[in-house]
Amino acid sequence: MISVSTSSSAAGTCPRCGEAVPTHRLLIEYETTDGRSAFAECPTCDDVVHPEPA
Repeated sequence: MISVSTSSSAAGTCPRCGEAVPTHRLLIEYETTDGRSAFAECPTCDDVVHPEPA
């Protein structure tokens, strides 16, 4: 089971605007054959994005 974090640390950066995406903006986090991946809502451009590693 994957837990939802309430901390304000960054989940990565938005690939559209380059701003930090905090972990509390994660919508879904999942396992892939390459590791973990996630979708989150960017607080700056309000798009749902796949955060890039910080």
